[in-house]
Amino acid sequence: MRRALLVSVALALICVPAAHAWSWPTGGPHSILRGFSYDPADPFDPGAHRGIDLAGPLGAPVFAPAPGTVTYAGTRAVGGKTVTIRTPDGYTATLQHLGSISVKRGSVVLENQIAGSVGFSGVSEYDEPYVFFSVRETADSYGYIDPLELLRIEYP
Repeated sequence: MRRALLVSVALALICVPAAHAWSWPTGGPHSILRGFSYDPADPFDPGAHRGIDLAGPLGAPVFAPAPGTVTYAGTRAVGGKTVTIRTPDGYTATLQHLGSISVKRGSVVLENQIAGSVGFSGVSEYDEPYVFFSVRETADSYGYIDPLELLRIEYP
């Protein structure tokens, strides 16, 4: 009996899943043009930036940062071509200012699957192509979090 308990505990410790880190949609840490700046206590602050801006070469692929279901694939007035993905771990990831969209609403995407391309659409803040990437807790319309908290940090 005691041996069986020890084996169960050992297996549980061996089989603990590692924390999952999301993949960069494009570019990696060196491509950040503007970081996250958001206070949930003041969600309507006009200076808030509810995501990060990632530079990338025009036409380069933009990848799904995590697996999930596409809940929106279309064009928004300010954000331009937009893809929104609801993940199974309770987050909603949005990619905006895309040059093109490669997925459809309702489709299931895998992490690192091409969701679109880097380009110019919507009201751009820069003269260079970039992607705006935001993440929020799906259950909270104002529950934005810094995407850097979820992204895999790549070291040379």
